[in-house]
Amino acid sequence: MKTDHPFFSIITASLNCVDTIRDTIDSIAEQTFSQLEHLIIDGGSTDGTLAVIKDAARYHRISYLSERDDGIADALNKGIRMAKGQYMLVLQADDRLISRDVCEKVYPVAVGQTYDIVSYPVLKIGQNGKMTPFNPIKTPWWYHFKTTFPHSGAFVHKRVFERIGGFKKEISIALDYDFFYRALDSASCSVLIQSMPAAVIGCNGVSSNSNYLRKRLREEHLIQKANEKRLMWKFMQLIFRQIYVPYKLTSTRIKLPSR
Repeated sequence: MKTDHPFFSIITASLNCVDTIRDTIDSIAEQTFSQLEHLIIDGGSTDGTLAVIKDAARYHRISYLSERDDGIADALNKGIRMAKGQYMLVLQADDRLISRDVCEKVYPVAVGQTYDIVSYPVLKIGQNGKMTPFNPIKTPWWYHFKTTFPHSGAFVHKRVFERIGGFKKEISIALDYDFFYRALDSASCSVLIQSMPAAVIGCNGVSSNSNYLRKRLREEHLIQKANEKRLMWKFMQLIFRQIYVPYKLTSTRIKLPSR
């Protein structure tokens, strides 16, 4: 189903996700669009994940690598270096494309390679199994405060990585926020927002896990400090944090560690 000249490169970082990765693989392998490749970067799984990947690779053209790494960002950067496509999509090991024709529908929108980022909504699965939409935010300055695009719905042209580099290994949770902050701020990337849901994302990833909330909020603050140079936005971010952080911690309804 794949070609030696892919237009899309779909990158999955995996580690001990035997219960979910087959759905991820199948959702890509079943795509009706042929000009794509699936790159799986495994961190040295010990739970049977690698066996699932190897079995799937017998039937589908999957490129995979399994070795110890320095976290999700390191794994994704390896995938980026391996990728041959024009547009890249990060689809993690508990995510899946929403239908068999997602890439076929994205291709006519992206084929002209006019936009640096083509962003689609995703559906988030909650702990109770209920799906809620996570839509790209059209407000162009919102990235100063929070992440703008759902990562698993953002097709990013390879030139963006050439301009700003890959994901930062020192960020373990909010790496998508840092990447898109740099893409929109320092690189002034062009964006096209679409309305069709492209993927379903699970609730097992670190960015979706409420137990990591405090760390994500702290990382978002550090990302803003590292990337924002203008005093007006620094002041606005300070005001936003005074309101948003207490609200978020209170509304989560879990007992968070004090650190």
